Amino acid sequence: MERQQLREYLDELNIAICALHAPDDDKHRLTGLIAEIEQQLTEPMLMTGDPQTLHDQVDNMVTTFEQDHPRVAGILNNIMLTLSNMGV
Repeated sequence: MERQQLREYLDELNIAICALHAPDDDKHRLTGLIAEIEQQLTEPMLMTGDPQTLHDQVDNMVTTFEQDHPRVAGILNNIMLTLSNMGV
């Protein structure tokens, strides 16, 4: 159930990125994060980084986007909470 919820948040974030008025670097960072999370979901044993690092990346992006893009920050926060609930 948490995986399904996370998938929905990732899809929501992809849609938000398309509508985001932000520098391309910010959009690339977000899509890169989505790719890392998706890799963790499909191949958890191949995860090369520390799960805490993934959590920290999402947390840092929440801070980065909360001022100018609160919708994106909210989605990222939901992703971070779901990952925590999953033990990632």
